[in-house]
Amino acid sequence: ETELLLSQRTRDIRFSPEMVRAYRQKDWPQRSKIARAWMVWVALISMAFVPISFLLAPNSLWLTTAISGLLVPALHACAYLVWRKPRAAAVEGLSLILLMSSVMIAYGFLAVAAGGSDYERFLTCIMYVNTIAIVVFNVDYVWSLGLMACSTGIFFAFEIFNPAIDLEEAVGTTVFYAMGIYAATIARKTQSILGQKAFLLSLRNQYRSDALKSAIHQLEILATHDPLTGLGNRRSATDLVERLWRDATIPKASIAFMMADIDLFKRLNDTAGHAAGDQCIRRVAKTIEESVRWGEDAVFRYGGEEFFIVLTHASPDLAWTIAERVRTAVEALTIVNPGVQLVDGSTDMVTISLGVAFAQEDVAPEIVAKWADDALYDAKRGGRNIVFL
Repeated sequence: ETELLLSQRTRDIRFSPEMVRAYRQKDWPQRSKIARAWMVWVALISMAFVPISFLLAPNSLWLTTAISGLLVPALHACAYLVWRKPRAAAVEGLSLILLMSSVMIAYGFLAVAAGGSDYERFLTCIMYVNTIAIVVFNVDYVWSLGLMACSTGIFFAFEIFNPAIDLEEAVGTTVFYAMGIYAATIARKTQSILGQKAFLLSLRNQYRSDALKSAIHQLEILATHDPLTGLGNRRSATDLVERLWRDATIPKASIAFMMADIDLFKRLNDTAGHAAGDQCIRRVAKTIEESVRWGEDAVFRYGGEEFFIVLTHASPDLAWTIAERVRTAVEALTIVNPGVQLVDGSTDMVTISLGVAFAQEDVAPEIVAKWADDALYDAKRGGRNIVFL
C-alpha cells in the first residue's frame, strides 16, 4: 500500500483505515505535544491579558477577569485533559471545536460588554487566534472545516449586533475573514497531506532498512554456517579459536580439539547416492551437536564428512567421555552403509572415528589442530569407530 500511494500524486494520497490507524499512532506524540503546548500558552496569555485589559477597557475589568482569568484557562485545562492520551479522531476534532467556539463566544460577550472600538477589536483578535489554531492543530480536514465554519458563524453573529457598523459592513468583514480562515484551512490540509507523505516515506525507508539488515544477516549466516547441517563452517571455527587464544582467562591446557570423520563415507555416497550421503551427514551432525555440552563446546563442519569440535574448560577424562558419547551415539543411529559388506554378507552400519588433542601454552592453534588430525588418522589405522587421544 505504501508503494502504491507513493506512486500517485501527493494530493491524491488517500489512506486506508489500517494506514490511518498506523499514521495516527505514529503521529500522536508530536500532535498531542503541539496541541497541549498551545493550550498552556493560550491560557497563560489569556490570564496575562487581565492587567492589560485594565488599560483597554477599565470599565469591564471584572468581566475580563472572570472570562480571561478564569473561564478561558478552565476551558483550556479541560481540553488539555482530553489530549493527555490518544483519542478517536472525532473526539480530538470535537474537543477543539468546542474549546475554540466556547472561547470565541466568551470573548464575544466581553466585546459586547466593552462596546465601542473594543467591540470590533475583541472579535478581530479572537478570529485571528482561531485562524492560527486551525494551522496549529493537526486534526482531520473535516474537523478543520468544522472549526472554520463555527468560527465564521460566531464572528458573523456578533458582527450583526455591533451597533457601530451596518449589515453590509458586517457581511463584508465576515466574508473577508472567512476567506483568510479558509486559506488557513487549505494550508492545514496541505500540511497534513505532506505529513502523510513523509510518513509513507519513513515506512518505505524502514522497510528497506529492515530488508537490508535481514539480507546482511542472511549473508553472515551463509558466510559462517554450513548450509547442509546448519553447523558453523571452517571460517567460524577459525574465528572461535582465535578468540579463545586471545582470552587470557581460559587456560590453554583446558582447550581440546576433536577431529571426527565418518568411516567409509565415500562407499555410502557411491552406492546409495548423494541424497543418502547428505541425509547421513545431517543426522550425524545433529547427533554430535546433541552429544556435547550446551554452551561450553562448539561443533563445526570442517569439510565433507569431517567435523571439528572445540571443548573449553575440559580435562582429558571429560574429553574422552564426550568423544565416546559422540562415537556411541552415532553408532546407535544404525544408519546402513550399503558400501560396506561384512564377512557374513550383511551390510555394516555407519560409524565415526575421533582424534582428540589438547592445547598447550605457547603452541599455535594450527599445531593443536594438526595433533588432533594425526590422532584421527591413528584412530582410522586402529580399525575405525574408536577414539584416539
